[in-house]
Amino acid sequence: MTDKQFIKRIQELEKLTPKEKKIADFFARNYDDLVFENLSSISRKAGVSKPTVLRFITKLGFERYAQFNTALRKELARTHDTLHIRYSLKKKLLQESEEDIIAQNFTNTIKNLESTYTRMDKDAFNKIARTIAGAKGNLFVFGQRSSHALAYMFYNMIRRVLPRTGMIPTGCAAEPDPLIDVTDQDLLFAVFRHPYGAEALRLISYVHNQGAPILLLTDSELNPAAGMAAHQLVVNTEGVSVFTSSTSILAVLESLNIAVLDCCDTEVSQRLEKAEALYRAFGTFCS
Repeated sequence: MTDKQFIKRIQELEKLTPKEKKIADFFARNYDDLVFENLSSISRKAGVSKPTVLRFITKLGFERYAQFNTALRKELARTHDTLHIRYSLKKKLLQESEEDIIAQNFTNTIKNLESTYTRMDKDAFNKIARTIAGAKGNLFVFGQRSSHALAYMFYNMIRRVLPRTGMIPTGCAAEPDPLIDVTDQDLLFAVFRHPYGAEALRLISYVHNQGAPILLLTDSELNPAAGMAAHQLVVNTEGVSVFTSSTSILAVLESLNIAVLDCCDTEVSQRLEKAEALYRAFGTFCS
């Protein structure tokens, strides 16, 4: 639950007693720090008894306080911008789990993959693949900070299929030369995830203003560039550590590359044969 959803859940309660209103007010005013409270401290600071706090939490849909606190920590760990708070929350979750770290990470990864596949807009996925395969102009690929490495992996896969593919380097705000010739015939494919980089948003906005379609791989339908995207794919990136997970992003990028290949004609096969001949001629790889 996000902050707004949490407040909404309280507002949707049919009728609050004066004591419950005290708790609701305390929760609303101290939402970010609520995870560091316990039943006794909430009771003391809100000026109500512990049974009253427990009854209120039950009204919110939780069977016990521990369940409420765990759900709150998971949400704050996912959405809070402050890394040191995410670190504290994540470390506590790791310590409280009965699984070892490898098991926790693999379990989380599987959940992310399943969640991403379930919520994936298959129609948007197919439209993005067809749009890339049928591009009349250039395909520009971009990602900022940690997303740059993910975008580069996609670029490295897709450039072997599409001849007019370019990777926009980070730092383009200082050297925007790769954007000089962008037209409405081109495409921008961007990996754009939280925390959303200002440079990435400026680049997306510029390309959008030139009339070129924007294709996003993101972690939220409500990302700052959503209104400029012709199509976007949303993945689940929640991680066990303080940093977000990249597994689902990689899975979608690989799937998208396969889908683009499926949309292409026999010229791609000829292009790949030429690439293999070049690799052999230049001794690119070990025999």
